[in-house]
Amino acid sequence: MSFVFRYRARVFSPLLVVLSALGGCAYVTPEQPRAPALPVLAKPAPFTAADAEFVQTLNTMDLAQIALAKSATTQAGRSDIALLGATIAKDMAAVQARLAKVATAHTLSLTDKPAPAEQKRIAWVQRAHGAVFDRRYIRYFASAYARIKPALARQVATGTDPTVVAIARDVQTRLADYQAAMR
Repeated sequence: MSFVFRYRARVFSPLLVVLSALGGCAYVTPEQPRAPALPVLAKPAPFTAADAEFVQTLNTMDLAQIALAKSATTQAGRSDIALLGATIAKDMAAVQARLAKVATAHTLSLTDKPAPAEQKRIAWVQRAHGAVFDRRYIRYFASAYARIKPALARQVATGTDPTVVAIARDVQTRLADYQAAMR
């Protein structure tokens, strides 16, 4: 035997022993426990056709109120109407954002303009300035509030989506406060 062969045999023999030992053994893995089931994703509350109709109606009313409230800040004759207009514009914009969030969650599309009949009423009010604007604005607000009031009450009483009911309750309170402040 040559020196190189004996050297290799001495160096590699422990390695061969280890490899043959590992090769002869079958590595048995213990059975892994099953992963727990994933939690069910929270589904949005049931959204009925009545809820969708209410959201559309409130969206249209909000758009009209925002447009007129912005006009009130510059065209009103009374300073309290101008200040109230700024408050209404800010509050209704916040309601509009909440409605958009609800609509997105339920794949409902909202319009970005008031209905044509509302646009005519808005234009009629916006053509005036000073005391005439104040009278028209108060009359329009009272009329719009009277039209939306039953829908708000119905939604609070029978709505199925808790978010929409909360929005309806909030708008109902705010509109009543605005109506009282305009007198």
